[in-house]
Amino acid sequence: MSTVWLFTGDSVTHGALHTFGWRDYTQLFAERVRFELNRPADAVINTGVSGQQVSELDLEGAVLRHRPDVVALMFGLNDCAAGPAGLPAFVRDYAAVISRVRGTGAKVVLQTPNRAPESGWADLPAYAEAVRSLDADVLVDHHATWDGGEHWMGAGCHPNEYGHRALARNLLRALDLWEPVGVSGSLFIP
Repeated sequence: MSTVWLFTGDSVTHGALHTFGWRDYTQLFAERVRFELNRPADAVINTGVSGQQVSELDLEGAVLRHRPDVVALMFGLNDCAAGPAGLPAFVRDYAAVISRVRGTGAKVVLQTPNRAPESGWADLPAYAEAVRSLDADVLVDHHATWDGGEHWMGAGCHPNEYGHRALARNLLRALDLWEPVGVSGSLFIP
């Protein structure tokens, strides 16, 4: 039995530019599941879009048309620019996405955004808390476990290769798929 894993979100999920050619967390996840766990029939799809907010997600085109079994969502970094006034709409829009995904029978994995510098992202902790309050089959709390400081960051709010390794490790642990001895599990994270 194969599984279709779908990841969507903003630039962190998109994994472009700030990884400078290194694998992003979704690619590390695919390496672990499809190769290390010998599940080559599984599919790992990434439809993240740089700059995207949850209200901008084309749910049909980016998610549902792929008929995923598991949908991993990570929003909040761009959404938090709306400040405290934007929180109710963020929660409403995110809950609607979750409801539609669940309506297909897919499992929902919610990921809080990673931490970012205070400058420009002062409201991010409140948005991470809002994600924690939503109904998920699995919650991956990157925001709470993010402790790599500048060593995990590329530019602004974007993780570098080490940050993506940390995101992948958190995700794999939450899904009980992580193994420290495997290639993906033993990658260096400062």
